[in-house]
Amino acid sequence: MAKLRIAIAAALMLCAFIPVSAAALECKHTPAQYTEALRTLESQAAKARVLADRNPLYESDVAYYDSVLRDARACVKMLAPVVSASR
Repeated sequence: MAKLRIAIAAALMLCAFIPVSAAALECKHTPAQYTEALRTLESQAAKARVLADRNPLYESDVAYYDSVLRDARACVKMLAPVVSASR
């Protein structure tokens, strides 16, 4: 039974390191809304980095903002209009 618990815990830890594809994201807003959110999130992330430099307890905030920024950038990239090179 203990081996099963260890195997389940190892599998759950492994799942945390598997990257989520952009297709798995739920982009429910417009590109303009994501762009505005990116501006706000980037300023909040910068503040969190300054706080984390002073106090390591804020490292989790930095990680949170980095993950949210990564997802928002992926949504902007996915929702951006495709521009044709041929004219």
